[in-house]
Amino acid sequence: MYADIGILFLIAMISYYRSTIQSPRMKKQAKLQPGCWIKSEKPTEANLQWLTSLRLDEDTLRDALDPYEVPRLERDEVWTYYIARLPDTNDELGGFTTPILFAISDRYLVTVSRDNLGSLWQPFVEHDRIPTTQRGKLFLAIIGAIVEQYERQLAIINRRMRAIMLDVSNIRVGDVAIFTENERKVNDYLDALVPMNTALEKLLNSKALKLFDNDADMVEGLSIDLEQLVARCKSQLRTITNLRDSYRAMMDSQLNATMRLLTVITVVMTIPTVVAGIFGMNVDLPGGGTVADFWWIIGLTSIAALVVAIYFMRRR
Repeated sequence: MYADIGILFLIAMISYYRSTIQSPRMKKQAKLQPGCWIKSEKPTEANLQWLTSLRLDEDTLRDALDPYEVPRLERDEVWTYYIARLPDTNDELGGFTTPILFAISDRYLVTVSRDNLGSLWQPFVEHDRIPTTQRGKLFLAIIGAIVEQYERQLAIINRRMRAIMLDVSNIRVGDVAIFTENERKVNDYLDALVPMNTALEKLLNSKALKLFDNDADMVEGLSIDLEQLVARCKSQLRTITNLRDSYRAMMDSQLNATMRLLTVITVVMTIPTVVAGIFGMNVDLPGGGTVADFWWIIGLTSIAALVVAIYFMRRR
């Protein structure tokens, strides 16, 4: 039954891949066989119904299509479910990560994603020599590829922030938008990586994965990489926060200097304004008979304004 239905679904959103120790090159299959990797991207309602025929839990499948789903681990009698999040897939909802479901049984490894993940799958389909019959090793290799994508994205963010930090005094308004976007992105990464690491540790401790002795190094390295990613995210957030605080302090200093200058100008201009107001009254005033008196008033007013300006500038 699976074989006949499988041919139909190869046209849609489900593909089968299989490789063995004897034939490690991964090949696309026309029929579903034990040991296959079942890859489903943007599954339709019919695809989901077919997946449930493999005794996959329908609610968990639909959770994997929720753009806000949190990484976690679940198990039932047949399947072990591990939900992770993948960085930067240009999600139409504006998120920086997207969920992906791994379902592992004694016969298959199933991956379900709401987005096309060609950049993630390409190395496994075209280059890697990992037998799909060793489902635990293939699962760990895919998680390792996800970790590498996080590392690349964090390296891009780090280079961008370092380029801005070279000259803090010339930070522009557009750079502040970069701070905000990168902070949101790193926070999204951190929110995904922490539960991913916790769920992975639970999975490895549960012995649900069938691993071989030579997989121990892969498991240990993967756990260390995830912890380092979490530490890098926290460090990057501190860097962004410090840089934003430096920008805010610089802008406050510039604003204070501008307000101080405007205050001095206002006080200085008050003197000639008062004098002009006095001599502009429609009453008899002394010194109003000659042109020379006008220049005396202008001169004395200017000297008074200059003295006040010098005083305030020296007092800062």
